[in-house]
Amino acid sequence: MSWNNETPSATMTAQQFKIVFQVTKEVHSVPEERFAAAEIPPEHTTEILGFARDIRKALSAGGVEVHFVSPDPSDRRTLRIQEPSEAEGSWESSREFPSDVAGRWRSLINVTVASLGPDELRFRTGYGKAEVDSACSPLGTLFGG
Repeated sequence: MSWNNETPSATMTAQQFKIVFQVTKEVHSVPEERFAAAEIPPEHTTEILGFARDIRKALSAGGVEVHFVSPDPSDRRTLRIQEPSEAEGSWESSREFPSDVAGRWRSLINVTVASLGPDELRFRTGYGKAEVDSACSPLGTLFGG
């Protein structure tokens, strides 16, 4: 698949991803029925968490470019995650992830934040809801929400 400047994309800094990851890894603290009520299948929570872990590993090794791949070629979406000091356009590795699953990432975070509540969220992740919402903005840009 070729990716160019016309492909819809969003950029997430390493700090934003750190916050997103901290909340994502708390999915096991949320009762499964909460995700079911939000129409997030259990396998998607597992896939999203695994993918977030892959991104974290890639970031620690250097740059990473993440492509959310849709079956519809006109709906390709990209999330580039980079260190703030990293030179633009120099990527060491690339990952692909289905957009139908990735599109639920923001919902998964919303359910997790709501389930934990403000005090537990801060205790478990070190961040408040406003910080999480801000960090998740690239996911909203790509998938809405």
